[in-house]
Amino acid sequence: MDVANSQVVEFVENQRFFTAMCIGKKANRYHLITYLGREINLPESRFLHISPQRIKSNARSACLQELQGIFIRREELKAQIDIQYLWELIKDERGTWSLHEITNLAFSEDAGPDHEAALIRAVIEDHLYFKFREGVIYVQPKETIERLLSQQAIEQKKLERIKAGLDWLGRLWPKPAAGSRDLKDPNIAYWVDAIGDFCIRGEESNYTQEVRDLFKQAGITEPSAPFNTLVRAGIWSEDENVELIRFGIETSFPEDAMGQAADIASSSLDTNRAADLTGLDIFTIDGPETTDIDDALSFERLTGGYEIGVHITDIGLKIKSDTPLFENAISRATTIYLPDLTVSMLPDILSSDALSLSRGEYRRALSFLIRLDKNGNILKSHIVRSVIRVNKRMDYDEADLAIEEGGLFSEIHQLCKSLQAARIEKGALPLPIPELMVKFDPGRGVTVKLSQPGPARFLVSECMILANTVAANFLKDNRIPALYKSQPPPREQIISGIETNLKANFRQRRLISKGNLGQKPEGHHGLGLDAYTTITSPLRRGLDLVMQQQLDSFISNGEPMHDAKGLEKIAITLQQGLAAASAVKQIRTRYFLLKHMQGLIDVPLDAWILEPNHQKVLAVLNDYLMPVELPRRPNAIYSPDQDIKVRLKKVNARENILKVDWYANRAF
Repeated sequence: MDVANSQVVEFVENQRFFTAMCIGKKANRYHLITYLGREINLPESRFLHISPQRIKSNARSACLQELQGIFIRREELKAQIDIQYLWELIKDERGTWSLHEITNLAFSEDAGPDHEAALIRAVIEDHLYFKFREGVIYVQPKETIERLLSQQAIEQKKLERIKAGLDWLGRLWPKPAAGSRDLKDPNIAYWVDAIGDFCIRGEESNYTQEVRDLFKQAGITEPSAPFNTLVRAGIWSEDENVELIRFGIETSFPEDAMGQAADIASSSLDTNRAADLTGLDIFTIDGPETTDIDDALSFERLTGGYEIGVHITDIGLKIKSDTPLFENAISRATTIYLPDLTVSMLPDILSSDALSLSRGEYRRALSFLIRLDKNGNILKSHIVRSVIRVNKRMDYDEADLAIEEGGLFSEIHQLCKSLQAARIEKGALPLPIPELMVKFDPGRGVTVKLSQPGPARFLVSECMILANTVAANFLKDNRIPALYKSQPPPREQIISGIETNLKANFRQRRLISKGNLGQKPEGHHGLGLDAYTTITSPLRRGLDLVMQQQLDSFISNGEPMHDAKGLEKIAITLQQGLAAASAVKQIRTRYFLLKHMQGLIDVPLDAWILEPNHQKVLAVLNDYLMPVELPRRPNAIYSPDQDIKVRLKKVNARENILKVDWYANRAF
């Protein structure tokens, strides 16, 4: 219908009701003036109600006064309406009513245009018991009302929770406060769980948007604010290891696994069907802090050669398959050595006590007795289940000194060089690169150093490779189901033989192909071997435990413990556990390294250029062997291996930020 000039209309905008008067029309839009004096153009479809009444005054001020009076009158009438009572009155009659009909039911007095407009306002504001659409009132079914009431309760609870969260953040920021008292509030406890889950799972968290909205409303914008909130509240420490939770890695052991471990630890030494090798001069070589010692050595001169004994703590038949302890160990896959924590694959009562090859203790072992000529050729090998007693514990410095002094240790060291040389002839790439050691102690902070592998570490490594190779060949020759480690050739080979240049080895390592774990004995290019597995660290590596079980069982009763199908499932579990462990170690080591670097802003650091790309220059920090990106400068010429100096521009360990620039604006 056409609306005449001075006629009163009602519309809603931004959830506010407006009473207005028509003062003209152009095309299909009406020119209106509201009771507040604002002029606006609207189509008729925006009108909620068109009154037959007209504004009588011509003067603007008088018109506005009349409109304001109508608006107030309608608000007063709206307040008189009991929407729920009205719904109860007519809910069982019919589903739709005309505006005129229901208005007369809502008021005891004669209803006019203001009553109708007031009813529309009441219905729209309530939006629960009725719906208003195109002049018709729709009665909401009971089921719909119950659903809407439930939604309202949820929304109200959400609003209360947001308010509590904002108040809580207001107390914590910018000044930290004790958070234990706040945690008694269910709303705050909710936010603690939500923020923690967001910090752990990031985009995969069910609370991501909710947490982001909370901090946005609080005006706290830095990326690490959620994490720092839990630190400020005293819930987490500054160096909280959220990666362990993110990757599902437990630091404690299930009760049933611990019970099984306790039974094993308390059992007496079983010497049944075990060769007595306690007469051998057996020793261990490990770091001074090592407690989980799973391998020992013995050397003996023979006519025309030597016998190397590699003795591995024999736990294969103690930890049966399909038991809680075994399942937990395979799920963990490996012991994880972090800068601030060691997460053991097996409980400490076994790995660092009952099954560790401690000096002076009688232990069951799986012994690899390997005879070689003076050139490193294997003449004979024998794998035997044994009883041993370690006579001496050596650290790497003591073993280095023994090698330097000459004698048997020096001769075995030369023998190991021959073993390595034979593998290099078959394509092995040893790639000697210092190991970055990052340690964290709450009292002393972060310590970082590069550990150069000495002759003793080389000797131990070659002896372990030798024993693992013998184990792989034994498994292969006897057709025992096994898991072998293999590695394809590098994507590109830029060195040959044993290269001592650090920069060349670092570049080659970046081109090494990823290794594989499977049941076929395929070649391992990095080691220059036709078949390879690992068995020498059953306390620390799940693969070694499983391979020892296969050998132990076969040697004892002629049958392996696991069939091919079982090994396939084990391999999948191991690979998942190893991937999680590798990710946690990489992230955690980088975190503490960056924490250390936060104190080195603007300090000149030595580096070399790894790759001079078009947009960026990829360099390596000498003291950390860490690749970093630098901006490429116009007209500057860069070459690989070029020595440079850089500075740390910005470092934030928690946000994983490392920005590096050229030092002192020097052009290289």
